[in-house]
Amino acid sequence: MTSPLNSFQVDAIKSELLTLLKHLREDVGHELQDQEGERVHEAMKEAHDRGDEASAELDATINITNMSRHLGEIKECQDALQRLMNGSYGLCLGCGEEIELNRLKANPVSARCLSCQSKEERVHREGHRASL
Repeated sequence: MTSPLNSFQVDAIKSELLTLLKHLREDVGHELQDQEGERVHEAMKEAHDRGDEASAELDATINITNMSRHLGEIKECQDALQRLMNGSYGLCLGCGEEIELNRLKANPVSARCLSCQSKEERVHREGHRASL
């Protein structure tokens, strides 16, 4: 299978993916620094109440959630770059058909066509509901 994109499109998407990857890595770095700064700040506080603890716990949970999301996005970027390198970028992982160029431009990490992505999300939602 060969990518349906020409070399100019591949270069533009590669540049966009590399920029996105750089920003995501910077975001994770900032979140790690913020988290470390919060730990130092908490350690330096002599007295704190339960409200402070609850607030700090909520902040930590939000930071972990954000970091987890960013790490997932980094993985998607790396996977898209790998598909670019092996010539399969722009081909749906679900059905093997070409992904619409407008979809790739809007979301360059797209790995599935709109139809297959919708099916994937529906299965994920139904699986999530079943586990509740």
